[in-house]
Amino acid sequence: MIATLFGKKKLTEEKLSNIFVNAVLELTEQGYPSIVAELQESPEFERMPEFGPGDDELFAQIVLAGNLLEAQRALPSGTDRRVLILSISKFAQALGLSASDLEVDVIAMQHFMERINHPSKNTVYAMGKAVFHKYDLFRSQDAYFREIKQPNPIVLKRLNGLMECFLWNWRQVQEDYRFTN
Repeated sequence: MIATLFGKKKLTEEKLSNIFVNAVLELTEQGYPSIVAELQESPEFERMPEFGPGDDELFAQIVLAGNLLEAQRALPSGTDRRVLILSISKFAQALGLSASDLEVDVIAMQHFMERINHPSKNTVYAMGKAVFHKYDLFRSQDAYFREIKQPNPIVLKRLNGLMECFLWNWRQVQEDYRFTN
């Protein structure tokens, strides 16, 4: 209401990308251990899922890809592409990777997420299923779900509830700010 009286606040795409990348890195650093703990303590698994060093980077990539998918749906045309390019560049720099390699990986992850979640367009569900597939959690499930290569719906529901915390509300950002180059 107040924002409509005084107008939207200005935010450069560069600053938005900085805020977004720092938030994803912080969320991953603080939230990944909770995801691992939840999955390892799930009684629905026959054996405890294994996570190794460096697995948090894969998780960060899933979170980044999911958020950039959502940004493409919520941000104005053009702004979404520039934010994507800036974010990938900054994210790559933070991880010590090349921006072009990370862009290819993120786009591949987005396509993978869309494919495994088809026909649904729910990004949270796609992120949860991506965690299941990329960490091969099927190995830890009981024989029925392992054979059909589908996530146990009870575990997936809990995982989706947690993954929702990793998704930015891009529509709210778009409503509250006016983006400048």
